[in-house]
Amino acid sequence: MKRLLLVNPWIHDFAAFDFWLKPLGLLRIAGALRDAGAEVHLLDLVDRNHPWLPKHTKTDEWGRGKFFAEEIDRPGIVENVHRKFRRYGLPKGILDEKLSELPDADAVLVTSSMTYWYTGVRETIEVLHKRYHGVPIILGGIYATLLPEHARKNSEADVVLKGGLAEIKERLEKLVGLNLLEETPFPAWNLYSKLDYAVTTISRGCPFRCTYCASHRIEPRFIPIQVEDAIAEIKGIANLGVRRIAFYDDAMLFHPDFDELMERVIGMGLEFHTPNGLHVSQITPKRAQLMKKAGFRSLYLSLETVDERLLQITGAKVSPDAFTQAVRVLKDAGFSDELHAYVLFGLPGQSEESVRRTLDLALSARVKPHLAEFSPVPGTLEFKRSGLDDNADPLLTNNTAWCNQGKLRDSWERLKDYLKENLEESV
Repeated sequence: MKRLLLVNPWIHDFAAFDFWLKPLGLLRIAGALRDAGAEVHLLDLVDRNHPWLPKHTKTDEWGRGKFFAEEIDRPGIVENVHRKFRRYGLPKGILDEKLSELPDADAVLVTSSMTYWYTGVRETIEVLHKRYHGVPIILGGIYATLLPEHARKNSEADVVLKGGLAEIKERLEKLVGLNLLEETPFPAWNLYSKLDYAVTTISRGCPFRCTYCASHRIEPRFIPIQVEDAIAEIKGIANLGVRRIAFYDDAMLFHPDFDELMERVIGMGLEFHTPNGLHVSQITPKRAQLMKKAGFRSLYLSLETVDERLLQITGAKVSPDAFTQAVRVLKDAGFSDELHAYVLFGLPGQSEESVRRTLDLALSARVKPHLAEFSPVPGTLEFKRSGLDDNADPLLTNNTAWCNQGKLRDSWERLKDYLKENLEESV
């Protein structure tokens, strides 16, 4: 029997928080490998409930919390960012001590997320090489898909696979010597010793082509998941005793059978969250009522900007009127403190005044706004507008590093102060 180790690596960043972060793609691959007859093991270095942790951080009412963190040296290229740079996840000293306890493996599969987290990926793989001499270490995920050549040169992985499970299936089968089933596998959630929440999707991709988003580079089509398959996955999570579920969809409300899905989950006693911004144009009175009955506890809305020029340039998927209307119907359905709004900051050509007006719109609607700091994602139009070279170090696209530049940094600090001053009295 093939034995495989799947790894979710450390995060290196100026800030990180467990905002319902789980490696869903890696867990689906784990499920597919197990269905194919493999013995599968998981090493999630940012699992806040990992049994090797000496103590666990506090978990909030929605299942989120702070990662354990250790300060590390800032990479030279972001030395001008005067903030602490940290390794988030299992302490390195503990992993070094426990390496010998990791199971032997025929191959090691490592996932990746943000492109600017690549130094955490590299450090993880460097440690794994100490334990797995001569064993292929295979890297996949978002970083590997958006910047495959950079990953091949900088990650220390033996093999870099670009794309999702459907795209890498044939090559992965050859690398691990297994035949994977065609069906979308159930994520291997039971590889965790404890779960405060799980995550899922009812669709892949997005029908929009916003200039700052790389969703279409990861999945070029919008593909709704069949209702029965989506319900089966939600029930499978519930059967594990997990009650909190976060949806990872980029465009969940565009699922043609969304209302039916909501009707099917009413009465399951589950708690739902939407960390990715919801498209406010798709929120109707009926949907708002169904989502309330289904158990949605937090709704994060895409407000982004009230600047008409920027809306037209970036994709025009939202409007102030649509946001105001969505908030009204959500409040009519009984939502209140659960409502949040993402407000973009740091887009090329964006003014501080327009960000302030956008914050004011959310505050006047008694919705809690959050500054969503822009990050130039490789392969997007906004990356080209950013002025960064195609071969720029991904660390320069880190949202904290980007927003700490010159006048942008001063504007960022003023807006954060403005938001802090107005939040308590307005929401």
